[in-house]
Amino acid sequence: MSDDKVSIKDLLGLSDEDVAKPLPIPTDWSQPFWEGTKQHKLLMKKCANCGNIDHPPYLFCTDCMAEEHEWIEASGKGTLYSYAINSFGVPFPFWDDMPYVLAIIDLDEGPRVISNIVECDLERLENGMRLQVVFDDVTPEVTLPKWKPAG
Repeated sequence: MSDDKVSIKDLLGLSDEDVAKPLPIPTDWSQPFWEGTKQHKLLMKKCANCGNIDHPPYLFCTDCMAEEHEWIEASGKGTLYSYAINSFGVPFPFWDDMPYVLAIIDLDEGPRVISNIVECDLERLENGMRLQVVFDDVTPEVTLPKWKPAG
């Protein structure tokens, strides 16, 4: 009996492309956000006209439609609003991550973000729990913000 495991990729005859995780493609107006994540900073786009903070960053303010803005560094703290634990029925690139948590997080600065919760026992998950950002350096070009229990 061999200790060699057959991978799902080999078993199903999938290519590297079939199992490659999709990565974000920055736009001109979201590039500063992604540059910030590479520096392990959570940057938010704040309207210079009305003070609204948008996420994801848009070309203009979603509250007053102004184009003038500044980038601020968020605290990296938030509250779990809702979550789902994915344990089956996900695309091939995410099979090795199962089970994983997809979450909606209310940032202390106001916006809601969708991300993953990591470094947490699934039994500990609870709506309303405090979270803090962590950064996953996926490639030299892409760093993803993810979340873990605060403290």
